[in-house]
Amino acid sequence: MTRRIPQGIALVCAVMLIAGAAGRPAHAQAPAGGEQAVYTYVALWGVPRPQWGDIEKFFKDAQPALNKLIADGTIVAWGNGRNWTHDDSGLTHANWVTASSFANIQRALGAIRAALPQPAAFSTSKHADVVLRAPVRGAKPGASGTGMMWVAEYQVKPDQMDEFRQLFENDIKPLFDEQIAAGSILSYSLNFQAVHSGPANTVSITYVLPDAAAIDKFQAALEAFGTKHPDTGPAMQATMDYTAHRDYVYELINFAQK
Repeated sequence: MTRRIPQGIALVCAVMLIAGAAGRPAHAQAPAGGEQAVYTYVALWGVPRPQWGDIEKFFKDAQPALNKLIADGTIVAWGNGRNWTHDDSGLTHANWVTASSFANIQRALGAIRAALPQPAAFSTSKHADVVLRAPVRGAKPGASGTGMMWVAEYQVKPDQMDEFRQLFENDIKPLFDEQIAAGSILSYSLNFQAVHSGPANTVSITYVLPDAAAIDKFQAALEAFGTKHPDTGPAMQATMDYTAHRDYVYELINFAQK
């Protein structure tokens, strides 16, 4: 590993929405600084290209209903995205809602289904769901619109979960908070699986940016951080099986956060 933080840890330094771990000791699940943890329900879709227009129209039409759910406190964030970096999974789109409880997620999903007819593309597309828990997060209040989302997924060594989270909170979180203040990113979260639909030691770091140009700005900030803190990247990589690392990037069709 080089002396700078690699791009993946940069994003360890993602959920469209998006993977991680429940089933940890209670102290590994408590929110940072007394902040309440949130849950994110992510729906992943593999939509045939001729039907992209139908599903993306649904995403746009759902915006008023989703904004109403933010306004009444049912959810704290929502988003819809188009996969920017396709892989052999065949997944092309993601949509998600974030709330303080499973009950509010269920209420939000029910309200959306009641407000709009589901597009035919949903019934014929490849589909998977992920439910995440974010005990560490940050956001610019009221941000909304279009943008980009980066999700970095890692397999952390089972006995290193606490060390990984501590490194993130102590060393990486301040950088993310600085970048929110600078406008380079709009939100971030450290995510663990609330429902185990993958390996139990999967962790993801997700962050939203206003546009692709902000990715370049954030990468520059990461380079500067790596130069100033050359030991952070190696320390984080030591907690994980880095060969299992994956990045996912989405173009955000629309999103909003409280």
